[in-house]
Amino acid sequence: MVNFFAFLANILLPVTSFFLCYRHPEVTFGRIFSVGIFIHTLYRIWETFFTSKECTPQKFEGDWTLIVCTLTYIVFCFLITFEFFLIPHQRYFEIFIVGILLYLIAARFRFWGETTLGRQWAVHVIGNTKTNKSKLLQIGPYKFIRHPIYFGIILEELSLPLISATYFSLIFAVLVTIPLQLMRLTLEEKRSIQKFGDDYVQYKDKVGLFFPKSNRISFFRELLVQLRRN
Repeated sequence: MVNFFAFLANILLPVTSFFLCYRHPEVTFGRIFSVGIFIHTLYRIWETFFTSKECTPQKFEGDWTLIVCTLTYIVFCFLITFEFFLIPHQRYFEIFIVGILLYLIAARFRFWGETTLGRQWAVHVIGNTKTNKSKLLQIGPYKFIRHPIYFGIILEELSLPLISATYFSLIFAVLVTIPLQLMRLTLEEKRSIQKFGDDYVQYKDKVGLFFPKSNRISFFRELLVQLRRN
């Protein structure tokens, strides 16, 4: 299954993008877009399946939400690509800058969450755990928000259409990919309550989902520190 996703994202998607770039040379920034979408999808597949600390992250075991979210995310990237070349929209520099900033913040949130999880970083959140260790962490970003990685993914799914001025794809993100991420998050929360019991319920009461309930100044100060790091 992972090989299929890798084929779609790292071979078929860039081939499609460069083909459309060749067929539509009048589209501004076509080559830059094609290179960018290839690098982005290559990185996201690597981050999703090859940075996980699971014993066999490429093997699906019960987490159907990972399949659905990954497949719809790849469809989302294809939609952005087709819309960029076939339905060009007016491009605004201000929107582009907002998209770039959101993209950088999104990447930092994901990296911050993944490195804090350490050996517990896993892409499979439903079904039996495949990591060697599992405890409720309340350090790093998890002191302030419960789901920095999901927050980063959602910000990224908003940023990509803004960067590429593909506003129909933005609607798809709002109506499809982001709700699926929220559904996956909800199921993971239920699993965490089953696993950690009252400890997670108390953690949920005092720590916000995506925005801190307290220590907001400390949160934004720490976020600025993270954004300044290479």
